Amino acid sequence: MKLKSLALALIATTSLGLASAAAWAADFNLTYSTTYTPTHPYGQADEEWIARIHEQTDGRVEITAFWGGSLINSREGIDELNAGVADMSYIAPIYASSGYDLNRLTPQFFYGYEDARDVLRVYMALWDEYPQFTEELEGAQVLGYNVGTPMHLMLREKPFTQVSDLQGLRIRSAVDYIGALTAAGAEGVTMPMTDTYPSLQRGVLDGVIAPYEALKSLSFAEVIKFYSELPHSRGAYPSRAMNAQAWSSLPEDIQQVFLDNIEWLTDRTYELAQGAEDDGKAHGESLGVTFNAVDPEVIAEYSAAFEPAARETAKQLDAAGLPGTEIHDKIRAALPN
Repeated sequence: MKLKSLALALIATTSLGLASAAAWAADFNLTYSTTYTPTHPYGQADEEWIARIHEQTDGRVEITAFWGGSLINSREGIDELNAGVADMSYIAPIYASSGYDLNRLTPQFFYGYEDARDVLRVYMALWDEYPQFTEELEGAQVLGYNVGTPMHLMLREKPFTQVSDLQGLRIRSAVDYIGALTAAGAEGVTMPMTDTYPSLQRGVLDGVIAPYEALKSLSFAEVIKFYSELPHSRGAYPSRAMNAQAWSSLPEDIQQVFLDNIEWLTDRTYELAQGAEDDGKAHGESLGVTFNAVDPEVIAEYSAAFEPAARETAKQLDAAGLPGTEIHDKIRAALPN
């Protein structure tokens, strides 16, 4: 642990030195790290947000961005942020392998949700109600939230219209979806998204669970024929934060500017991500991909297979002294009819 802390401190010292040289005119020079690039929708939102903070503080805050994991390269980012490697960072506790239990596991409870805006509405109400979400981040001040646009089912040979259509198929899937696929008689396969295209091309896979934008960004429209709108929610999570030391160094009026922009950053990130979804769908249509809606009763039947694993996760949270079952039941009760 001492070696890790020393390494993080050295990285932080070097990076902060570079940032301060670039941001000489401001009263408060802050660093921001993200694994995304400025061309990604999340990065585009970040660039606009950084400019807004600069403008709304009359130039008193200068934020130097480190893109593409050049400063903090882990997807979750929280440990490095709290260690001071950067003042601010894109964070994603849902990708952590352990810890941050409520933040990491709650997204599993949104199975069957079709609209990301409903997910965000319910999630934000829970965040306001349960302080444990904030407490898990060990003092980091959240500055924005993300909601994942739903993923659906892409298939090579025929569309999905009923649960029995999955029998015997091999589907590339996130770990969270494998239980439901297994219950339907399919085989869920975990592999990097970058390996999925050639596997679909060769027929090693029959399909993949992915968002519309992957039709374009990962070229899946070239190797699948059908896009069946069977929603797989990715939940919501805190996505940008500032470490406690940096936050406490800011005067209240500057803090308030950041707080006033939380809703804007959250909404703008969703808008840009949805724009990428629309572009992906249009690209798929241009290459002849067939899109089909799935009957609500079939969606409900398929989604029910997620419940056993979700309830088990809720019990694990309960055993850790967290309100797992209570939160699970509130999310299920809020599912739109």
